[in-house]
Amino acid sequence: MLKKILLAAFIAATASFAQIDFGARVGANVNTIRGDDSENFGSGIGFNAGAAVKISLPLLPITLAPEVLIDMRNFTYERNNKLSSTTWALDIPVMVRFSLLPILFIEGGPQFTFNLSTTSEEDLVVDTRLIKVNDGTIDDWYEFGTFEMNLAFGVGTGIVPFVDIDFRVVLGLSDFITEEKFTKTTDWDTANLQFMLGVTYWF
Repeated sequence: MLKKILLAAFIAATASFAQIDFGARVGANVNTIRGDDSENFGSGIGFNAGAAVKISLPLLPITLAPEVLIDMRNFTYERNNKLSSTTWALDIPVMVRFSLLPILFIEGGPQFTFNLSTTSEEDLVVDTRLIKVNDGTIDDWYEFGTFEMNLAFGVGTGIVPFVDIDFRVVLGLSDFITEEKFTKTTDWDTANLQFMLGVTYWF
């Protein structure tokens, strides 16, 4: 019982001295799809923006930095024709930072992603004859997962006062496509892969 009381007191004391900062984040990303069924996918450039919190504990080189981001991912998909496709998603990365130097840190953690929509500008041609017997945008043909589990990791610097600049890799751990609607095929090995350059301004 005494150990529990001392532990609770230590946690409360640490939290009371923790420094909490709020920030705004913007970034650019290069997005594609990886996996055994990713041969028809190409990359595209997108962006993300949102809010961040940085919780720094006293006397420790470790910082907790969760974020909430709106993410636009662009990619291409080619079957009989090439589609320019876009996914809008809500990303919640929970990053843990370790400071190697006062201005240099490495970071990593889980990223929870909720896919809001996936569409394409053009129709997907599935018959190359003069008359297209089956077509439709990419979301007419495929069912996309509404939730993705990802692993995010990277490196960053705080060399500019109140500004963090970081480079991240986001590695998808769950399938992006869950079903082809017309054939009812559900065995798809497709996962998200992103390379991101971001800037966070701390208020």
